[in-house]
Amino acid sequence: MDTWTRIERGGFYPKAVQRALRRALGAAEPLATLCQVDTGFDRGSVFRHLTIASLTDRAIVQLHVDEMDGGSATIATAVHRVGDIAGYSTMEVYTDPENASGLSEMTIALDLKGARRLELEPARCDDPNCMADHGLTGTSFPDDMTFRISAAADGQDALDEAMVFVDHLARLMGTRSE
Repeated sequence: MDTWTRIERGGFYPKAVQRALRRALGAAEPLATLCQVDTGFDRGSVFRHLTIASLTDRAIVQLHVDEMDGGSATIATAVHRVGDIAGYSTMEVYTDPENASGLSEMTIALDLKGARRLELEPARCDDPNCMADHGLTGTSFPDDMTFRISAAADGQDALDEAMVFVDHLARLMGTRSE
């Protein structure tokens, strides 16, 4: 299924999403696109979210759409050059790993170098009775863009599209030839 049909079928403000994506892509046509609709809960309300990653020969466009109170929506767009992708990782779930068949799920994480996430916690010493402030210790992680695609939840066509996306990504990053 092509990008525009996938967005239309998703039914999440398709006209606004298509307009934002076309503006970000310019004259380029997507090689492959991932679309993921999620539901979030906030203070007793239910909100939908849509995340899109659309890959061209030169760039990857990231769109995130949030449903807001009162029927409005926000669309955040980021465009990254393919050469700026720090890396990607996949996790594949097979129902028949012995024969490398039955791919039922794939998780794709892209490190776009755009942001990092910090996890901080109080530093401690070995003395269990110590009350001193030892500052903080922490770890920095890339703020990856992550997609989880499941044949059961998203459909086999969405899983097939995810495999095509990874194939194009591998080719563009030089780890796979045509």
